[in-house]
Amino acid sequence: MAYVTTENGIENKLVNFKKYSIDVIGLRRSLSPKNIVFLFKQLKAIEKCKDIIREFRPDIIFGTGGYATYPVIVAGNRLGVKTVLHESNIIPGKAILSLAKRADRIFVNFEKTKEYFKNKDKVIRTGNPLRSGFITCTKTLAKQQLGINQRYVILCMGGSLGAEKINSAAIEMIENLVRHRKDILLIWSTGRNEFESVKAELKKKGLQRLENVVVKDYFENMHLQMASADIVISRAGAMAISELAYMKKAAIIVPSPNVTNNHQHLNAKELSDTLSAILITEDRLYSMTDTVRELLASDTKRNSLESNIGEFSGKDANKIIFQEMLSLMQK
Repeated sequence: MAYVTTENGIENKLVNFKKYSIDVIGLRRSLSPKNIVFLFKQLKAIEKCKDIIREFRPDIIFGTGGYATYPVIVAGNRLGVKTVLHESNIIPGKAILSLAKRADRIFVNFEKTKEYFKNKDKVIRTGNPLRSGFITCTKTLAKQQLGINQRYVILCMGGSLGAEKINSAAIEMIENLVRHRKDILLIWSTGRNEFESVKAELKKKGLQRLENVVVKDYFENMHLQMASADIVISRAGAMAISELAYMKKAAIIVPSPNVTNNHQHLNAKELSDTLSAILITEDRLYSMTDTVRELLASDTKRNSLESNIGEFSGKDANKIIFQEMLSLMQK
């Protein structure tokens, strides 16, 4: 297996198998001289990807819509290599849509996404592939492994880097709810950029020693933390939603306003419209504590959210995607 990424992509630090890097940038939405640079870099990247493909000789190419996807898929298509795409968000990005004609298969996370493709015969709703921990872990097992004795568990997370407004709302929730309820355990992932400021604010308010609040910048065993939770407060990234859906969690979704094409809000709105999660925008986070309090008070409400979000889960996504790719390679 080999991975093609941009020269400064974070994947360069995360991927531990063979990597190739290419120099590409995003297309500006407005008229800009940088779009000329974009076209030049794309053409150059396509030729480099052809050289990569000739050297590595892959049986199939898998693209997910990042900057590197377009030149790799185009190069593979021109060289006769089987290609597949995967779209995680409800509304597909421009790269995926522009490559749809060239791809042999298109995997999507949401059923509604199929509407955006003309060649629906090659679009398959699979869901997102998940790490094995999320697939195998149950609430009972997770609480045993984590040593949790509280009746209710709330998991709050704002992403790996953090979300200042979510963290501020979490502090308010500790002040007005969690500190007064010993039957609640709050598991809180602040994100690396926010961790020190959160610790300082908790200390300032005298909340740093609460036994029913666990605060870290990041949890390596997030599958256990999520599995143990009765309520999850989360961003609306496609992967987070897939994990919540697979584990059937009652969720409060706070979409990030700082993502391309407003994907997170659209993802969250689909869940909200189908009564599968509670959508709270950043400007309404003052209501988070009351929303959590209402969910804790109603088993019926939580159970309904759990059941409805479960409908968005792509069962056996890993297996389906693998089998489809294997079938393509054998043709």
